Amino acid sequence: MPGVLKHIDYQDPFTRYKGQKILDNIKKLKNRGDISLDLAIDVYYSLYLPFPSLNDMSQVSMGAEKHYRMIKTMLTDEDARKLRLYTVADSFTSITLGTLFLMNIVEEFENNGDRMFLQDRGRNKSSGKDQNKDTGEGDKNEGRNVESLVKRAIKKTLESAETIKDVEHFVYGYKAGVGHVLNLEDDVVSVIKLVKNTDIRNILAILAKVPDVTAVTKKRKIPYQRGEIEGYTRGSDIERIVYTEFAYPQLYLYIKLADDNLLLFEKAIYMNIGPIYLLVDKSGSMDGNKILWAKATALALFMKSRAERRFFYIRFFDSEPYELFKVGPSARPSEVMKLVEYIAMVKNGGGTDISKALITACNDIAKLRSRELNEVILITDGEDRIARSLVKKALQHTKTRLITVMIMGENEDLRNISSDYFKVVKLSEKEILSVVKA
Repeated sequence: MPGVLKHIDYQDPFTRYKGQKILDNIKKLKNRGDISLDLAIDVYYSLYLPFPSLNDMSQVSMGAEKHYRMIKTMLTDEDARKLRLYTVADSFTSITLGTLFLMNIVEEFENNGDRMFLQDRGRNKSSGKDQNKDTGEGDKNEGRNVESLVKRAIKKTLESAETIKDVEHFVYGYKAGVGHVLNLEDDVVSVIKLVKNTDIRNILAILAKVPDVTAVTKKRKIPYQRGEIEGYTRGSDIERIVYTEFAYPQLYLYIKLADDNLLLFEKAIYMNIGPIYLLVDKSGSMDGNKILWAKATALALFMKSRAERRFFYIRFFDSEPYELFKVGPSARPSEVMKLVEYIAMVKNGGGTDISKALITACNDIAKLRSRELNEVILITDGEDRIARSLVKKALQHTKTRLITVMIMGENEDLRNISSDYFKVVKLSEKEILSVVKA
């Protein structure tokens, strides 16, 4: 028998595909190609299935004893049970945490001086006599050693589980009851690299405490006969009649029609609001919690843009504006991952030139040629003087509203040219939600 779990068809193409995804990820991250496909399959299904169970030891192929002990430990260890809370029936987290676990177990075995544990040593079933021989004192010691190494690998994997789940929630969206067609399985390598970044752990921890961003989003909509169904209403528009009305006798239906009392679908179409354009100060004074808070606010505004079906643009700046990053309303998971990675990797440093950043933003908006009212959200702690007349002229030319978020400071020039001006005194989740509501 190739693997050690019951009721798994190890030759099924779909089963092999899941195991191969884990091996491909390990090869990209660690350049390792010596891990067996059967082990990867067993790790995946040990995490994914609600009630995985082991075959009897007598059915296991000769040379697969360590493989068997590893999976047995995964199914019985207390930390592994906690790990499975993140992975059961979730293919993405099962593949991601399965990849991390195997990387950690390789590291643990190599640190212990065993570099050959993953090699396939045979496919023939061991006899009962052989099984009895394997139960000697040396085998027991080896079994305890394997169990100890596996438990350490599981504990290390568990440390990243919460962050990986936060990334998944961020990409897919937190809103309950809304399906998605996104798939992060092709971006597991990017996710694993990202979760090793301390900043992203802290940013996502802040975001997790922010009340539901989608609850404060706004959508411009107008009633339209052939729009999306929003609910129910009363009236006489036959084109929007709810089908259950036809169950009434014909005479009664005519009476309801005459009284404008038919049960109708309420339909509407959504109008574009325009893009969200974000300027984030990354100068030297934006250190510590300031830059973390600004990054968390940036990701919260991105969540808002997705809920409102708007384009999202972001530029960081210090004494110079940096590269413009943009994401569409129907962005693929890989695009969202690049945005998260881009925001997480930015480090604060340098001087501050707010005027140059605002004029660059206005030039960007002019190139976008959006007919809707545009807005620039500026997050800064900069107290330097602004070229007020020049910036004001650029804002008026592009019909752009400036929303300033001033972190623990004051800037009278910005206050005078801003449509909205927020003073952030405490870097809290409540303040983030206030900015998102703007």
